[in-house]
Amino acid sequence: MKKNGAFSITFIILFAIFVICLFVAIVKIVGTMSQNEVKRRFHNIYSAYTQALYRTVEQMNGDIGCYYSTDSKVKHDFKNCDKFYTIFVSNLQLEKYCQEKALKGGCIPEYIEYTDKPECFGFSRNMLNNYADAFVMGDNSNLMIYNEIDKQKRPIFAVDANGFAKPNKAGEDLFSMTIMRNKNGSYFFHSNVSTCLPVKKDGIHYLTDVYK
Repeated sequence: MKKNGAFSITFIILFAIFVICLFVAIVKIVGTMSQNEVKRRFHNIYSAYTQALYRTVEQMNGDIGCYYSTDSKVKHDFKNCDKFYTIFVSNLQLEKYCQEKALKGGCIPEYIEYTDKPECFGFSRNMLNNYADAFVMGDNSNLMIYNEIDKQKRPIFAVDANGFAKPNKAGEDLFSMTIMRNKNGSYFFHSNVSTCLPVKKDGIHYLTDVYK
């Protein structure tokens, strides 16, 4: 009887360990599948936005007036960002627009964490939730334009690849896109997709990370 009792206890312990290991494995698999889906969605978004950028450049006759310059001889330009974004978003499929009060207006979700860096004020909790121009896109993603307190937009915006679905966390489903201009006058998005966002060490920082 004692042997049978000991065997039963051992079996129960081993079975419990097996169930725990199985649960952990399933959680990891589901997490990996979810992250891969977010990466796929952001890859598609990045491609669509790149095409929209090219169309906007053409529509504005090659001078968009809203970019950070990689050429030390050419200054950054923010003077025409309002017009640029008006044309840029017109080249995308939109469902909803909030000029301000984006969180209350249902254009963005509440995020796990916001930047607290003074130089990144436009992506702070207060600015994103209350002052940023925000859009719900046709694919249910979200777009938020970086804005300063003087209401002057900047050549950077944030994209939530899966919209209101979790995790709503920078570097996992929330990324930034920065508009650049090189010395040849060509426009492109910077490969750093974590600029001014509170991305943790294991989060996605660069476009190359999306393809891993």
